[in-house]
Amino acid sequence: MAPAGTENETLARILDTIGDLLEEAGENPFRIRHYRNAASAVRGAGTSVQKVFESAGREGLRSELGIGDRLAALIEEYYASGSVTLLKELKDARSSDTLPEIEARTVSPPRARLDVSTILQLDEEYRREAVAGNLKTIAPRQNNPEKKVWLPIMTAEREGVKFTVMFSNTARAHELGKTDDWVVVYYQRGKGEDQCTVVTETKGALKGCRVVRGRERECRELYGA
Repeated sequence: MAPAGTENETLARILDTIGDLLEEAGENPFRIRHYRNAASAVRGAGTSVQKVFESAGREGLRSELGIGDRLAALIEEYYASGSVTLLKELKDARSSDTLPEIEARTVSPPRARLDVSTILQLDEEYRREAVAGNLKTIAPRQNNPEKKVWLPIMTAEREGVKFTVMFSNTARAHELGKTDDWVVVYYQRGKGEDQCTVVTETKGALKGCRVVRGRERECRELYGA
């Protein structure tokens, strides 16, 4: 067996690579962070992660690394077969330019939705801070061939819910010139993750208003329209 440091580093690199590929796919930042945090936990483990698994199984991985069931199952798959299905799928999708399909199959199921008022308040705060230049900006890997540092990122927490807010970087947003209008709000409560998009309505009673896409009825009630 390879020394613990070398063995752990190999596993950590696999987790980091999954995180990188998910980022390229435009995945939920919380999900990306799970894999990168797991990679850090593996590197920082004081003993061989494989030995922990062999002696205590998934429960040992969870207690030793502080990870959830999904990542414990992934590590178990790696030790059992020497490969990781998710990593293979992401690499295959990357080479065939079908990453959005992979994202749709692997994204976490939606949880109970937040009030639209909370989402719209975050949207307003984000756009105000972005215009003022008060937010950290990154160079997204997807849809950014010139590798420009342009995308402002805001993180926040409200009543135990963690948020990451950013302008949409999808191909459609670029095509329609909406990368400074469409705002994606990712949120996490406990182990559940979800997201929504806020846009400026272009027609109807809410024309010119900010609305949460797919929740227009609730926005109409909020605005009194």
